[in-house]
Amino acid sequence: MKSTLIPISLIALASGCVKSNDSYCDIASPLYFDTSVTIQWLSEHDPSLLREIVIHNEQVQGLCAGY
Repeated sequence: MKSTLIPISLIALASGCVKSNDSYCDIASPLYFDTSVTIQWLSEHDPSLLREIVIHNEQVQGLCAGY
């Protein structure tokens, strides 16, 4: 009984906490880097992550520019 009450309680609490207009721009934000050293490190050690971050930032900019 206790094991089912906790998830139900959490769902009930969380359902009233979020107000959304069902827009990607409500939750999306660009990912920024503190310094160019971070970009350099990613380009050397994890270029696929850097590419995905750039793609994400371009999507946010394109979809949410006038939001």
